[in-house]
Amino acid sequence: MPDETPLFIGEYEDIPVDNKGRLIVPAAIRRVLPTHVTSLVIARWFDGCLAGFDPTGWQQVLQQIREGSHRGRVKRQIARWVMGGAAETRIDRQGRLLVPRKLLDSSEITDRATLSGVGNRIEIWNPERYTADMSDVGENLEAFAEDLDIL
Repeated sequence: MPDETPLFIGEYEDIPVDNKGRLIVPAAIRRVLPTHVTSLVIARWFDGCLAGFDPTGWQQVLQQIREGSHRGRVKRQIARWVMGGAAETRIDRQGRLLVPRKLLDSSEITDRATLSGVGNRIEIWNPERYTADMSDVGENLEAFAEDLDIL
């Protein structure tokens, strides 16, 4: 079976979040999902955002956590942080995703969100936090690239 993990790319700003916690998944993101995928797993992530994974991508994350080199407390804390608060949620016919309020609150997302496609996941951000994070990256991009040896 070929790898069906989608490649998410792009930034989507000013995505409305309604009172129930629903946000519209941009059509460009829905298009790259395999046809049989109708849900995403939403989890607390790093840097203060949430992450959305298709089922295959989520299984890969679980495997990385289970097989990671860390043992003991660090591994338990990462598992608790990522897996403990995760929720699988369906994309409805209008292309909306219901994100549990507890997850939205953990990332300080209220009535608007910014979505960013980051390869195997969609990151869901508080817009102000995303802007600040990207500003920091922009200021340090050359140093980061040199550290990664991609220049």
